[in-house]
Amino acid sequence: MPTSLDKKFWSRLFLAAALFNYVIGFPILLASRWSYDLTYMSDVTRDTMALRLWADFGFAVLLIGFGYQIIAHDVTQNRGIVLLGIAAKLFDVVNLSTLYAWDIARPLVLVPAAIDGAFAIAFVWFWLVSGPPMKLRGHDPGPAVRADKGSPLG
Repeated sequence: MPTSLDKKFWSRLFLAAALFNYVIGFPILLASRWSYDLTYMSDVTRDTMALRLWADFGFAVLLIGFGYQIIAHDVTQNRGIVLLGIAAKLFDVVNLSTLYAWDIARPLVLVPAAIDGAFAIAFVWFWLVSGPPMKLRGHDPGPAVRADKGSPLG
């Protein structure tokens, strides 16, 4: 991975993350029963509420994917979405691995868990190499403002 802000590389990475979320999220949202059956063991409930919550999860995956697409458009902006992405990816890794370990989910869930783990590492790396948000955008307020932690607006 680059050790500096290679905008083209990071833009492609966030676009790949967006596409991955779309590939996962759309089937969960639009084919809830099919994707639920593919993901969970047969003895896990298939009641209406479980399927509705599963579809809601698919929608959330799509929204987060849209956030990655926004970052891909300009990696110097919207850095807060990166923090949400790190949290979401880490949650997914822990949750899917736990569901598999408890015999609730099928082994297939380990594939997106591994991919999400790789994206989480990449997102942390991006956060570290991209620097503070103000400096990243080219708006360094200067030493006087930084010294007293004040605002350039007064």
